Amino acid sequence: MSDVLADVGSGEAVRLVEVPDGDTRARLLRLGFLDGAVECRHQIRSGPVIVRRNGTELALGSALAEEIQVDREGGE
Repeated sequence: MSDVLADVGSGEAVRLVEVPDGDTRARLLRLGFLDGAVECRHQIRSGPVIVRRNGTELALGSALAEEIQVDREGGE
């Protein structure tokens, strides 16, 4: 079973592996969030997940975070 972004705890570093929506994937790629490890900054219960990479923070909705597969061992 794959891990999803919604299951990642605050402060944990992961790599975003699979983003289901092509438009969302393209946006994350342009912002550099698919090029390496991202840090989960805040996990708001039943709300958005806030991730950070290279000084940029981004809030992803809970429904989207449930669909994004992550690699916990890929985080550095």
